[in-house]
Amino acid sequence: MIFKKITAFAVMGVLCLSFSAFGQENRAVDVTAKGIQIGQALPDVAITNIHNYKDKDGKPATTANLSDFRGKLLILDFWATWCSPCVAMIPKMDSLQKVFGDKVQFLSVTYQSEKEVLPFLEKFEKQRGKHYDLPIVTSSKELHKLFPHTTLPHYVWVDGGGVVNAITGHEEVNAENIRKAVVSSVELVQKRDMKVAYDIAQPLLINGNGGEAASLRYHTMLTGYLDGLSQGYSVTTIADPKGRKVTSRNQNIISLFALAYGGDSYYFGKNRILLNTTQDHLFRSGKNLRGEPLRKWMADGHAFCYEVQVQPGQGKSVFEIMKRDLAVNFPMFDVKVVNKKTKCLVLVRTSERDKLVTTGGQTLNQFTPMECKLVNSTLSVFLSRLEMLYLYKLPPLVDTTEYSGYIDLALNCNLSNVVEINRELARYDLQLVEQETETELLSITDSPVNGSGEGRTQ
Repeated sequence: MIFKKITAFAVMGVLCLSFSAFGQENRAVDVTAKGIQIGQALPDVAITNIHNYKDKDGKPATTANLSDFRGKLLILDFWATWCSPCVAMIPKMDSLQKVFGDKVQFLSVTYQSEKEVLPFLEKFEKQRGKHYDLPIVTSSKELHKLFPHTTLPHYVWVDGGGVVNAITGHEEVNAENIRKAVVSSVELVQKRDMKVAYDIAQPLLINGNGGEAASLRYHTMLTGYLDGLSQGYSVTTIADPKGRKVTSRNQNIISLFALAYGGDSYYFGKNRILLNTTQDHLFRSGKNLRGEPLRKWMADGHAFCYEVQVQPGQGKSVFEIMKRDLAVNFPMFDVKVVNKKTKCLVLVRTSERDKLVTTGGQTLNQFTPMECKLVNSTLSVFLSRLEMLYLYKLPPLVDTTEYSGYIDLALNCNLSNVVEINRELARYDLQLVEQETETELLSITDSPVNGSGEGRTQ
C-alpha cells in the first residue's frame, strides 16, 4: 500500500524557505546586496536577548556589543527551529566551537522568540543526552536588518577586525575552512539570495508574477529556469474564477515527471524512482555544484517551470494534461508507474490492540525535525510527511497495517533516525521493519526503451 501525497506545498532542495517577504519587483533581486557586504566593517550595534552567553569576564550576560567579539573569528548562524539543515548543524557547531576555543565564536541568531526556541533546544538536548554551549540570540531584529536573506541556513563570517569576510551556506562551515580563516584567509563559495515577487494565487509570469516571460516555451505553460523563484510545487484551488492549478517551479525533468505521475495519490521521491537512461546529463550536473555555479547550471537548460490551470469541473484532468505536455516536450523519455518488489521500510503492527484511535477534535499535522504531533489525522499523512521530509534517503515507506481509521500520534525523537522513530512507535505497537515487498515506483527510461528497463533507484 502506498500512501497519500501531501499537496499543499513541498520545498525541493537542501535549503529551507525563510520567513521574510521582499518587495514587489517583477525581476529577481539580490537580497543580500541590501545589507552589509563582504569587505565592509560591522557597525558596533548592541545585541539583546542572548541566552547561554558569558561576557569577557566569564559572567552570565544577556546583552553584548558586536565589538565584544573583536580579536576572534565570529560566525553568525541565522537559523530557525523548523529548518532541518539548521538543526542538524547544532552539534557540529558545538564541536567546532570546542575545537577552536577562543579563536572562534559561533553566535546563533533567530527571529523566533525564546518561548519557541528554548523549549525546542531543551527537548533537542534531552533526546541526545548532551548540552550544547552555543550562545543564542532570540527575537533578533538588529542582526537581521544588517544581513537580510531569504533562505536558511545563512552564515556570516566576520574576521577579528570586525570586517565581513564571507556570507555562505552551511556546507562551508567545517574545520578546514575555519582553520584557514583563523590563520590567514580562505576562499569560500559565497551565498547569494535572490528574491522575486510571487503570488501563489495568480498565474505564473502574468503581470510579472514570479519574473518576466522571456523564457516562455509552452502554454499551459512551460518555461526555463526563472532566476530568484524558489524551488517547489503547489496544487491549489483557485477562488476567482473557481478552478484548479498545478505549478512546478525551477525543477529538473525527473521532478516534473514525479509530480505528474504521482498526481493526487502518490509521492514519488528519489527513493521511488527507477532510472535507466543514457541521458543523465539532462538532470545531473556531474559535479558537486552549489551556490552560484549550481544556479548557472540550472539556468543552462537543466531546470524548468510548468503550470497548468483548469476551470471548474475539470480539476481531475490537470495531471493528465501535465503528463501529455511532458510527453510532447520531452519525447526522449518513456515514463510509467510500475509495481516492483524492492527493499522497503514497512510499517507493521506488533499487536492487535488499537492504540491509535483518535479522541476527536480539530485535525492537526505538526512536524519539526525533532517531533511530530497528529490529532484526528491518518497514518497516510504521517508516513508521507516522514518519507518526503526526513527519510527520503532511505528505502520507500510502505504501510501494511490496513489501519484506515483516524488517529492521534505523538513522537518525540529525531525524525531522520529510524531507530529513534521505532522507539517511539513501540508505544503504539507499531514498527518500521526493513523487508522486500511490492510497491509502486516511477520508471523513467530512454524512448524507445532499450534493454531490460529494470533501472536503478535515484
